Amino acid sequence: MSVKETPIENKGFYVFHFKGNKSKPVFNSEQQHILSKGELYSLCLIKKGETSFIINNERVQVAQNHLLLTNPSSRVNGSSVVKSWDCEVYLIFFTLDFSFKLDFQEDFFEVTKKSLALNDSYIWSLSNQDSTNLSNLFKQFIHYDRQGASYLFKNQIIKSLTEILFCEIARLGSQNMRNTPAIPSRKREILANFHLLLKKSFHKEHMVQFYAMELGITAKHLSVITKELTGKSAIELIQNVLVEEAKSLLCQGLSIGEIAVKLHFSDQSFFGKFFKRNVGISPKEFRQNLYLNKVD
Repeated sequence: MSVKETPIENKGFYVFHFKGNKSKPVFNSEQQHILSKGELYSLCLIKKGETSFIINNERVQVAQNHLLLTNPSSRVNGSSVVKSWDCEVYLIFFTLDFSFKLDFQEDFFEVTKKSLALNDSYIWSLSNQDSTNLSNLFKQFIHYDRQGASYLFKNQIIKSLTEILFCEIARLGSQNMRNTPAIPSRKREILANFHLLLKKSFHKEHMVQFYAMELGITAKHLSVITKELTGKSAIELIQNVLVEEAKSLLCQGLSIGEIAVKLHFSDQSFFGKFFKRNVGISPKEFRQNLYLNKVD
């Protein structure tokens, strides 16, 4: 088996490429632990051969030129993967927070809203050309992700490649949904609308009550739905997005005071306490660590 992987670390995505030899496990124990947390979306492209996974206690078979998509409510058993001897598979796992960092036009999420309200997993059949296009994107993604932190413009390149990948997935999803119409459950529709609203409003609105009122439900009901479908409460999802945006702004060089204003915290001190409570270190310490990593 040939496996190419990025180091497992605390980040918003993990990408893998593996081939054949069905007798060996795909993921090591550390990787299986991270992937079992149930907070990740996944895209799995079967470029060649076939493979299968146990998802929500059922084995799902995926053949050549098919794409498997799962969301955080899908319980994917990483140790259950069975591969044909000739298979070639690309896998990317990512958090919702990671997707929020991407720059899309406002109508992108409106057009692709159904993709946020999918059932536990979807399998799409791809043409040879679409499968080749996606595998080429995955190859580039893996290449640049494996470069060191000193690689010039690494983060910007990965961000751009990810945006292209998401657009391709959205295009393919639109095609597949026309071919096999699906009606999302009411809960998943609420979750999809919450994600859209959060994307637009998280800079200014930090309270669950605001989002619940906009969605026409109670704050308790919204949190019950998000907990059931993502494993996190509504306030946790809001705070996660705020933390990721704060980290991004710190990396861009904005002052702590500027970030507090931009994210509509009452003052710099309140923002600092919020950041330390959620990250474990102060914004100042986070920025110092960034500088030390660059020096190293």
